[in-house]
Amino acid sequence: MQLICPKCEMTVEKDDDGAPEKRRPVRCGNCGESWFTGGKTDLYSLSFSKPTEIDPQVARILKEEAEREMAAREVDSEKQLATELGHSIEEKATTKVPTQSDKDEHVSLTWRQRGFVLLFGLLCAFTALYVYAPNVAKAFPSMADWIFSYVFLVNDGRQVLSEIIQSWDQFLVSLDIAGTAVSAKEWVVGTVREIIEFGLSLVGSQEANAED
Repeated sequence: MQLICPKCEMTVEKDDDGAPEKRRPVRCGNCGESWFTGGKTDLYSLSFSKPTEIDPQVARILKEEAEREMAAREVDSEKQLATELGHSIEEKATTKVPTQSDKDEHVSLTWRQRGFVLLFGLLCAFTALYVYAPNVAKAFPSMADWIFSYVFLVNDGRQVLSEIIQSWDQFLVSLDIAGTAVSAKEWVVGTVREIIEFGLSLVGSQEANAED
């Protein structure tokens, strides 16, 4: 079987062993080019020889292009890193970290507020003790005398307060505010009427003098 070298175009004799369709390697005795033949593989499909050397000018251009590409990628990476760092710094600057003073301002109360809270809590506690005195006395028998003494004291205070309110009510009734208001109204109306009559009399006397 005769084959033609794809490189130097020399004729190569190759024994096909009665099976020309069989895939087998072929080497040119003139230039050393190697390839496969037989089957579906083309004569020019594969070469076992060393790759052809690249032109130094082409190699230099390719190297420069690769270096330029790498430099451009490094610049882009640096820009992206700088942008991310800038965003992170801005976020840290705009985000206010709560300090201990801020926490104290939000949590601490003034002495007046603390006193008010304390008084309100004591008032609620004494009110609950007065309302649930029997249950508390059952739960703490040893303190029953103190609890009921407190209840009697509160009842006496309520009685005194009720008497004071009644006395003030009687005092206001004795003042007869409604009658005083009516009398004041009548006095104001009578005074205004007298002033009007006096003014009319002056006008009438002036008109009489003018006619004479």
